[in-house]
Amino acid sequence: MPDAAGSPPREKKQAALLIHGIGEQRPMATLWKLVELVWLKAPCAPGAPERKVYSEPDEASGIFELRRLSTNFNADGKRTDFFEFYWAHLMHGNELSDVLAWLGALAARDRETIPPQLHKAWRSLRIAAMAIAAVIALVLGTSLFAGLGGQLALMAFVVLAGVASFVALVLADQIFFSPILGDAARYLRPVPKNIQSRQQIREQGLRLLDSLHKSGKYDRIIIVGHSLGGVIAYELIHHYWGRRNRLTERSSGVQGAIASAEAAGRRLVDEETSETITAWRAAQHDMFDALRNDCGPDGAPLWLISDMVTLGCPLAHAETLLAKNPEMFRQLLERRELAACPPQFETFPGGQRRFSYCRAQGETDNPDAAPRALHNGAVFSAVRWTNIYFPLDGVLRGDLIGGPAGACFGAGVLDVPARAPREGGWFPHMQYFNADSDPVWGDPSWADHRDAIRAAMALEQPAPLDRVGEAVHHAAP
Repeated sequence: MPDAAGSPPREKKQAALLIHGIGEQRPMATLWKLVELVWLKAPCAPGAPERKVYSEPDEASGIFELRRLSTNFNADGKRTDFFEFYWAHLMHGNELSDVLAWLGALAARDRETIPPQLHKAWRSLRIAAMAIAAVIALVLGTSLFAGLGGQLALMAFVVLAGVASFVALVLADQIFFSPILGDAARYLRPVPKNIQSRQQIREQGLRLLDSLHKSGKYDRIIIVGHSLGGVIAYELIHHYWGRRNRLTERSSGVQGAIASAEAAGRRLVDEETSETITAWRAAQHDMFDALRNDCGPDGAPLWLISDMVTLGCPLAHAETLLAKNPEMFRQLLERRELAACPPQFETFPGGQRRFSYCRAQGETDNPDAAPRALHNGAVFSAVRWTNIYFPLDGVLRGDLIGGPAGACFGAGVLDVPARAPREGGWFPHMQYFNADSDPVWGDPSWADHRDAIRAAMALEQPAPLDRVGEAVHHAAP
């Protein structure tokens, strides 16, 4: 349809949605860093136009503090609109008790329920918990027996003063526990006190996705989640898939893409090689294309989210953070309450494995009946997941929060170890958006984090193929 009388229809753009991480984030601060990293400071092809960014009103989010950052045309004649899903204002009122309860529960976990990459951190947490308990016991005991001598009384005063100073700093938000770690402590604990904030964040995120999806302006959406924002991104696309998947009309193009994705997924599950990974990601792109090119009853494309890129994402430790133990986590995947990549296969009579089914009455258990629909946990049949992280070395070097997520969610997750742009690799969790510093710590075979993020988002192609595999080395350290 033309935009105005006699004028041709406008070329559709692509949208990049950033979901920020923990802490008292300032609106737009992280988004500008992402735009500089993947657009303004990214290498240009010879003869490409000078890159520009225009700050425009953001009518999609409904928050006046936010802006839409719109680029000029890239070398492929495509423009990109960058948005931020800002949620920090919905997670206020963090208290020290939230953090202590969360850390205490983690410290009390059995060693068998902790992933191997977290054993050192878990041991350190336990030692810290025991040390705090010992200090408290010492203070109480010394205070009770202070009358035995001035030296004991002085010791009690010094220890008590130190503990009181620490608690005062925490309560005054002078250190990171409540304003920063409190976000994770509350969001990752679905107890009654936290449900409302979790619900508000998800509802606002789904409204933003729906607004972008139905605007008619975009033919592709890329979601980038940093830190806890990666967990939120994962949950949002899973919930949004459950809504859009119901509208699928299942045209012939969709049917062929479903069969190809299932075949590629089976090969990957049976044998994880560079060839089966590449074939799986190509099948995901074909599935995305088929859904994008078909419309639901509401007139909008069936699906527009092509990629999820996570940076320093705690989903690497999902068995610990999202469930009480690894067995419960596996049950959540099998029940499709969590989404796997490739999607969870159902075994039909005769041993056929599929993640689609026929909705016709009486044909649900028939693996050959058609037309077929993807099940509600199959979002990663159409969304490629690239997970970029700074590998952990001990407790303080590398990124303790991030890590490889494929071990938890499946071989279809492209885990990309990256070199840290900071001397020694100390505490690099906030360095993923560093566009100016060359990587100086890590194995030379690991990716430059800048190249990895740019390749994963693939802003230079309106219909990107598997460019990530060309730019990074797919191997855990």
